[in-house]
Amino acid sequence: MQAEKKLMRHTLLLGGATALSKIAVFFLMPLYTAYLTPADFGTVDIIVSTAVLLIPLVSLNAPEAVFRFGAGGAGERTVFSNGLIMALTGAVAFGMVLPLFRLSATMAPYRYLLFFYVLASMMRSFFAHYLRGQGKYGLFALQQFFCVTATTLLELLFLPVLRLGVSGYLAAVVLADGMTCLLLFLHAPPWRLFSWRALDRGLVTRMLRYALPLVPTAILWWVMSVSDRYVLLFYHGEALTGLYAAAGRIPAVLTLGVSIFMEAWHYAALCEQESRERLFDRVYGAMLPVLVTATGVVIVSARAVISHLYAAGYGEAARYVPILAVASLISGIVTFLGSVYTVRMRSGASFLTTLAGGLCNLVLNIWWIPAGGAMGAALATLVSYYLIFLLRALHARRLLAFDTRPHKVTLAALLLLFAAVFAARDMYVTASIISALALLPFFEEIPTAFGLIRQMLPFSLKKTQKSKEDIDKIR
Repeated sequence: MQAEKKLMRHTLLLGGATALSKIAVFFLMPLYTAYLTPADFGTVDIIVSTAVLLIPLVSLNAPEAVFRFGAGGAGERTVFSNGLIMALTGAVAFGMVLPLFRLSATMAPYRYLLFFYVLASMMRSFFAHYLRGQGKYGLFALQQFFCVTATTLLELLFLPVLRLGVSGYLAAVVLADGMTCLLLFLHAPPWRLFSWRALDRGLVTRMLRYALPLVPTAILWWVMSVSDRYVLLFYHGEALTGLYAAAGRIPAVLTLGVSIFMEAWHYAALCEQESRERLFDRVYGAMLPVLVTATGVVIVSARAVISHLYAAGYGEAARYVPILAVASLISGIVTFLGSVYTVRMRSGASFLTTLAGGLCNLVLNIWWIPAGGAMGAALATLVSYYLIFLLRALHARRLLAFDTRPHKVTLAALLLLFAAVFAARDMYVTASIISALALLPFFEEIPTAFGLIRQMLPFSLKKTQKSKEDIDKIR
């Protein structure tokens, strides 16, 4: 019970810092759609998607390794030093291959911005995950809030005032990440934490053994999440790619909620030892009805949200939101099941399940997008995520004995898919009823969800400043 309370308090802390700032960015969509045409938005999305692919490659997943081994109790200076060497090695290699991006007409004008985008994001992630691994969740949340707030303010300057377009959008992110890195330097100065003497060949080998299988896993997640944009760009041009990318911003609210929760969950799951199965079962069961409810709300409200937030030229994007919302639901569940592999250090299994989904996504994209356009891309994403869910639901419970509820999730997803079909046809009353019915499979889990949510309420910020001694007390 104490572990659950700690988890919910950290979730609320991260949510308060991250959700408020991300919501601000969400409500800036009128700004983006007013000063970026669908073609410009498509270009931005392609560049950002490329950066998302490159970051785990360039960093060798050093941020994840620093978090995992830091939370596991390894020495702070040793973990930091070995992880920093991993990240900087990848950055040098990336600089050497940067001229290759001149071969792409879309990427060539922005290749230097892409380089600094990847470098700044990678280093901010490295320092933030180091703090997270040390249990400093207050600072971790604060840097998230600062970074997104700085990005928002810079975009307000670069887009409507200076009219810098695509370059302004990207420069705002680069500068915000860079300023956040400077603040993190002050708290965790590399010149104090890094030591050549702290380099440990055995530790760096274990870190690489854990982190490197996550690199192809990250690539495969990229394949499922954004590779469809490249196929859309090839067959249908930048305008439709921009509409599809804009549609994805609405269900991204679900992904945001899951990511906030998972930031806290990973640490709680790693530190809890005695009743880990019970903790997984209760938290997983509580998460499902919350996700289903949120998905139903997104499905029903998608057209209204787009009509109020987006410029008139983006109205067609509402057609794709309901299907993408169901895909985001399955993606969130898959992400939680992936934490079983993190706890058991089975990154190979994480890779294999993601490989199956990635190959499925590639085949379906090539098959469905030429004729089906953005709708074909949305359906391909949904099917590939569901395949990964089935594989992980069956395999994860062999590693950790808890109920993954595959039948309940499948039934709820089917009901929400029907609701999505009706919502796409503007039959919102029917869609709302079916979305409500999707909660029925989780009738038994709803009280647990309410119970865990109540545990988030009575807390003080002092209690959230967790240290290693706090973790020992909840074991």
